[in-house]
Amino acid sequence: MIKPDVPQMDPLRLQVRKHALLNEISSKPSRRWWRFAVPATALVAAVAVTMVLWTPTNPNASASWTAEPRAPGADTEAAVAECREMIEEGDRREKPPNFPEAPTEVSVVDQRGIMTLALFTGPQSELICRHVQGGYTSLTGSGRAEGLEQLGDELFRSFGASMHSERNGRNPTRIFSGMVSPKVGKALIQTEDGLRVTATIGEGWLLAWWPSKEDATLITLYDHQGNELGTRPAIVR
Repeated sequence: MIKPDVPQMDPLRLQVRKHALLNEISSKPSRRWWRFAVPATALVAAVAVTMVLWTPTNPNASASWTAEPRAPGADTEAAVAECREMIEEGDRREKPPNFPEAPTEVSVVDQRGIMTLALFTGPQSELICRHVQGGYTSLTGSGRAEGLEQLGDELFRSFGASMHSERNGRNPTRIFSGMVSPKVGKALIQTEDGLRVTATIGEGWLLAWWPSKEDATLITLYDHQGNELGTRPAIVR
């Protein structure tokens, strides 16, 4: 078994990877980096889109994608357990001062085809674990030592979208997350290339992914009775 390793680079970043070779780019805003408060009271906030590359020999999750999430299956518990193991192993490693505490609670699990996304949240951080049956597992997330900003009276707050693709650039995917009010029972995401994706909602968070390099544009929110609550920009730029 190949043990995941935490890169010894910028302490703002927590990127745990397993069964993959990774490269990263910084191009436009998204909250896929770790953040923490420095002693000078200024908040260092590094924001970037993360592109994750894996070998073409791994299973293609996009081939089994559906716009509606599927119900949990026999594979769900094992996928979440592997995600938790990776988080715990990374948390045991030495960290710089004021580094956010790793999250421990699973707020929402989104499943489409052979891909399982599990969103772990805590007072200081959030981590998305991406697990593909028979393939790979990876983590991306963000955090603040002084605590994540609360949603308050808002209906929705975007945490942005990360982009992933194979090493040859094929089969790009986007993973999208955000906070939602308890009033929201359903969220429909519209993308730049016309996809309409139903997000999975749980414990005040939403999560979804789609097989495209195109970003989200709008998100339409509905209450638990199916009444529309309004449409918001999906990504705050």
